[in-house]
Amino acid sequence: MNPQIAAQKNIPYIKRKLGDSSDETAFFRCNLKKKLLTAGFSRVDIRPFDFLHPTIPKFLISLTSKIGSILENTFLIKEIAGSLIIYVEK
Repeated sequence: MNPQIAAQKNIPYIKRKLGDSSDETAFFRCNLKKKLLTAGFSRVDIRPFDFLHPTIPKFLISLTSKIGSILENTFLIKEIAGSLIIYVEK
């Protein structure tokens, strides 16, 4: 649900400019969890994380990381995080 990734994956001009291949896609936590459970995994835990954008200046990284930790635990806002931590058991 990250707006930048949504644009990157769905607007052909941006997709080409950023070098994405035609089969690259973004993951959505709820869809991915259903697919992993259907594939036979008994425990699936998927957590959004990472609000630290690569263009953040070095002097702001510490502050941004602290804010990101809060956002990663904030209802709905966490869904636009840049990455997912995925833990599964077979």
